[in-house]
Amino acid sequence: MKAQKSMMSDQQSSSVKPVNELVDAVFVLSVKTLSARIQHIESELARKGIVFSFMFEHDAAELSEDRLTEIFGPSEMKLTHKSLVMKNIQVWKNSVAQGYERVLVFEDDAVLGDNFMAGFTEAMVAVEKLPPGWLVFLGGLDTKVPDSYFLAPGPLVELPIATTEACVYDKQAMLRRLNWLESNKVTLSVDHLMRHIDAVMRSPQYWLRQPIVEQGSVIGVFDSLLDGGRQKHGRTFNVLRNRWNKFRRRRLREWLVKLKSLVHQD
Repeated sequence: MKAQKSMMSDQQSSSVKPVNELVDAVFVLSVKTLSARIQHIESELARKGIVFSFMFEHDAAELSEDRLTEIFGPSEMKLTHKSLVMKNIQVWKNSVAQGYERVLVFEDDAVLGDNFMAGFTEAMVAVEKLPPGWLVFLGGLDTKVPDSYFLAPGPLVELPIATTEACVYDKQAMLRRLNWLESNKVTLSVDHLMRHIDAVMRSPQYWLRQPIVEQGSVIGVFDSLLDGGRQKHGRTFNVLRNRWNKFRRRRLREWLVKLKSLVHQD
């Protein structure tokens, strides 16, 4: 029943709460010069009545060498990847300084599903039962997941994040990351960095059993600015690959996993 409830559209659910009642703040990580992406995310969040703030600080063109040396160790990270890391860190710092207990963070190519409001409400009810220090990943619809994911009752499944197009986390998780950064240099892109720090600091990460956000740069709304693998191919190829991945990694595998589980029960 929980999975079915998560799949309902926002219009069908009577228990949906406004997003801004469920979190203390909503941030969008973007770049001041990316007007198309800015317009996209403004429209996307307006559809759901979400009030948010842009994080424009630390654009790649504005980063100083001194500041980069202070935060990053030797690596092959591009300046754009470092910029995204610094934008996330700034969100954590600002949120802790403001005393926010729970924040929702989007990247600027996020595309919200029809069931976003209902799914987000359900997830935020579920996190009330968790001890402090958690992250919930809202995307991952085309990402490979273990068999246990399909057998989990949901709405949350403990699993390390795949990407960072949309995440919500609490104050304790942010504090732990900032504490880690006080004595460690960054050598990883933001998704790998958050996986690493949260694992070291024992902050569990969760997925939704029914994802409610996709990446516009994956489904064809935009070309990717950061993913080297997608940059090698045209938009049409990436769109078709995304659709195939969602079918084979989700629909087909869920059917096969559940069938196998039933056979083993017999």
